[in-house]
Amino acid sequence: MGRLFWKFFFSFWLAVLLAGIGVGSAVWWRHREQLNARQLTEMHIDRHADAWVSAAANVLRHGGIDALSQYLSELGEPHNPPVYAVDDTDRELLRREVSAETLQHARALYLRAAFPKAIQLIQAANGHSYLLFAALPEHGFHPPHEQDVQRGIPPGPPPHAGHGEFGPIEFGGKPPGVTHPRPHEPPSPWLPITTGLIASLLFSMALAWYFATPIRGLRQAFAAVAEGKLQTRVGRSLGKRRDELVDLGLAFDHMAEQIENLVDAQQRLLHDVSHELRSPLARMQVAIGLAQQQPDKIAASLERIERESQRINELVGELLMLSRLEAGVCDDACIDADVGCLLKDIAEDARFEAESKGISLTYRSVADELYGSIRAELLLRAVENVLRNAVQHCRADGEVEMIVDYQPSLQCLKITVNDQGPGVAEADLQAIFMPFFRSGKRVRPDSVGLGLTIAQRSVSALGGNVSARNRPTGGLQVAIELPFTATMASGVI
Repeated sequence: MGRLFWKFFFSFWLAVLLAGIGVGSAVWWRHREQLNARQLTEMHIDRHADAWVSAAANVLRHGGIDALSQYLSELGEPHNPPVYAVDDTDRELLRREVSAETLQHARALYLRAAFPKAIQLIQAANGHSYLLFAALPEHGFHPPHEQDVQRGIPPGPPPHAGHGEFGPIEFGGKPPGVTHPRPHEPPSPWLPITTGLIASLLFSMALAWYFATPIRGLRQAFAAVAEGKLQTRVGRSLGKRRDELVDLGLAFDHMAEQIENLVDAQQRLLHDVSHELRSPLARMQVAIGLAQQQPDKIAASLERIERESQRINELVGELLMLSRLEAGVCDDACIDADVGCLLKDIAEDARFEAESKGISLTYRSVADELYGSIRAELLLRAVENVLRNAVQHCRADGEVEMIVDYQPSLQCLKITVNDQGPGVAEADLQAIFMPFFRSGKRVRPDSVGLGLTIAQRSVSALGGNVSARNRPTGGLQVAIELPFTATMASGVI
C-alpha cells in the first residue's frame, strides 16, 4: 500500500467524521428541542394545576360540596394528574383511592406552604375542611395513573362537558383561558443528508484539485517533450509532496534526461561519423588528384586509396555492429562452449599484433577449462576490442596482461586486461566508452574510435559491466565482469 492509499483513507474517514458530526449535531438539536418542549409542557401543566386547584377552591367556596363534586368529576384528561379533595376525615370527595403516603405528603407540603396555589385547605359550609391538591410528580407525588393502575383502580370517570354554578365551564382537563403549549416541530431529516452531501462534495473537490494539479503538469510536460523540448522537467513544480505522483514526476524527469542524453549522443555520433568519413575521403581525393597530375606516382596513389577505403570499410563495419548492439538485434545465440579455450584463442590472436609492435602479451587463467552456455560472438567482440585497445596504446617495449578469474560462489567470470600505456585522465575514465572519444592523449592513427564502445555494448548485452581505472604503476586497467555458470571447471592454477 502506497502513500496515496493512506491519503485516500484518511480523507475518506475525515469526510465520514465531519458528516457524523453534522448528523450528530442535528440529532442533538432535535433531542434538545424535544426536551425543551417537554419541559415547557410540564411547566404549563404545573401552571394548569395551579389554575385547576384555584378553580376548585372557588367552586367549593361559592357552590358548595355538590358543585365541587360535579367539577371534579368532569375535570381532567387521561394524561393530566387529577385534582383531589380530601376532608378532615381522610375521605376523598369522589371516593377515589388516595394512599396514606400521598395524603401525608400533601399535608406536609401544605404545612410548609411549598406550593400554595397547587395545595390549598378550604373551609366548606358544612363545617368540614377540604384539602385540595393536584398530585404532580414535580411536587414529589407518585404518578397517580400508575398508582391507580397498580391498585386496580381506574384513573377516574371519563371527562364530559357541563355547566357549573358560575356559567359554562369547559371541562376536559382545562379551566377557562388555559391552553396547552404547542411543541416545536422537529428538524427536517434532510438536514443530516445535506450535511453529509456538502462534506462529501467539499472533500471530493479537494481531492480532485490535489490530484489533478500534478497530473495536468505532467500532461503539459509530455506535450513539451513531444514537441522536442527535452529540457522540460516537472520535479520542482510538484513542491514538497510525498506520494506516488512525485515518484511519477521524478521518473518522468529521469526519462526526459535519458532521452536528452541519447539524442545528444546520437547527434554527436552523427557529427563524429561525418568527421571520420570526411578525413579518409579527403585523402582519397588528394591521392586521385595526385595520380592525375603525376602519372608516375599512380602506384603510390592507388596504395593510399586502398588504405583509406579499407579504413572506411572498417569504420562502416564498426558502425553497423554498434547500431545492431544498441538496437538489440544481435543474432548471436547462447551456445555451450569451452569459454576458457575461447578466451585463450582470443589472446593468441592478439599476441601476433602485439609482437609486431614489440609488445609482449601474457595470458593467465585460474582454470584451463570453463564449460558453460554463453553468447560467444558477443564475448569475442568485447574481449578482442579491449585487447586491441590495450595493444594500440601500450608502449613499444611494454607488456599487456590478460587475467581470467572465475568465482563459483558468485557465478561471476572476471576478465582483466592491463597495459603499460600512458593511461587516461581521471575525468575521462567513463567517457572512453563513448563513440569517437577524444582525450588529451595522442590518438593512434589506426584506431577507429569505436573499439571500447562496442566492447561496452557487448558486455551490457551479456548482462555484465565493464570499468576502467589507471594502474598505480602506470597504464590502464580494464575489467570485465560477466554472469556465468560453469558446468565444469578444471585445471585450477
